[in-house]
Amino acid sequence: MLTVGIPGAYIPKPMNFMKLFSPDKIVHILLFAPFAFLLMRYLKSLKKENIFTKYYIITTIFFGIIYAISTELLQVFVFVGRNGNIYDAIADVAGVFLGSFIFYTVYKRIDAKSYNP
Repeated sequence: MLTVGIPGAYIPKPMNFMKLFSPDKIVHILLFAPFAFLLMRYLKSLKKENIFTKYYIITTIFFGIIYAISTELLQVFVFVGRNGNIYDAIADVAGVFLGSFIFYTVYKRIDAKSYNP
């Protein structure tokens, strides 16, 4: 949560369509992908089954989206010198999906290898 309060004004601003792929958005993706990956790993490792662990993919995506929106709202209403941005939230959610996809792909391979005799 602390990292969302660090001023990012020193990041250079790209021109035209490259605004969608600015270094700022890449940082957002790279921060939220490990968050989703580690949350899925944690939920998958729990031995006790409940609604959160049974639907660990949906749980991760849901909480990732909530976390992405809340960090942007915090930047708008709490942190001085920061501004929330819908494109930052979209990059955060893209990071959540990327981390979830990577975990699911890795877990599927590991599970397939351990299942084959």
